[in-house]
Amino acid sequence: MSCPKTELISAYLDEEVRSGDRAALENHLPGCAQCEAALLDMRSLRSAFAKTDRHQAPYGFTTRVMARTAELKSPSPHPLPSGERIKVRGWFIPFSIRFAEAAVLLMVIFVGIMAGSFMTNGSSMAQTANLASSLSLDLFDAAPPGSLGGAYLAMTEASNEK
Repeated sequence: MSCPKTELISAYLDEEVRSGDRAALENHLPGCAQCEAALLDMRSLRSAFAKTDRHQAPYGFTTRVMARTAELKSPSPHPLPSGERIKVRGWFIPFSIRFAEAAVLLMVIFVGIMAGSFMTNGSSMAQTANLASSLSLDLFDAAPPGSLGGAYLAMTEASNEK
């Protein structure tokens, strides 16, 4: 279980905690192993950042960023004929794609069910029985009489009977 006071550690190190909360956190720290570990981790992270080299931003970087930000905030250069802007919400596109996928899946299932029922109900029971009897192997002899296969079967049956 995590201690809810660990969220105050960063603000504590930045001296952004009110004096009453600061004193309460300082009294809490020696008794809470999680908060002490979080404080040590945060201090080591701050010291690692303090040791890194500082680099100057390239000339004109701020100007380019601010110009790009203003460009993104400006209205679309191609307004609708009526002067209205299209507002597309971020959640709408993925939702509509998922809805379309589900609709296509349901349509495929429905078409499969309908095709299966058409195929089974379209043929009568007599046609089904004729089809089953035509596929039966009872119509065929194992080997026609007088054939080489028939002679071989007769010889093997005779040897098995002994």
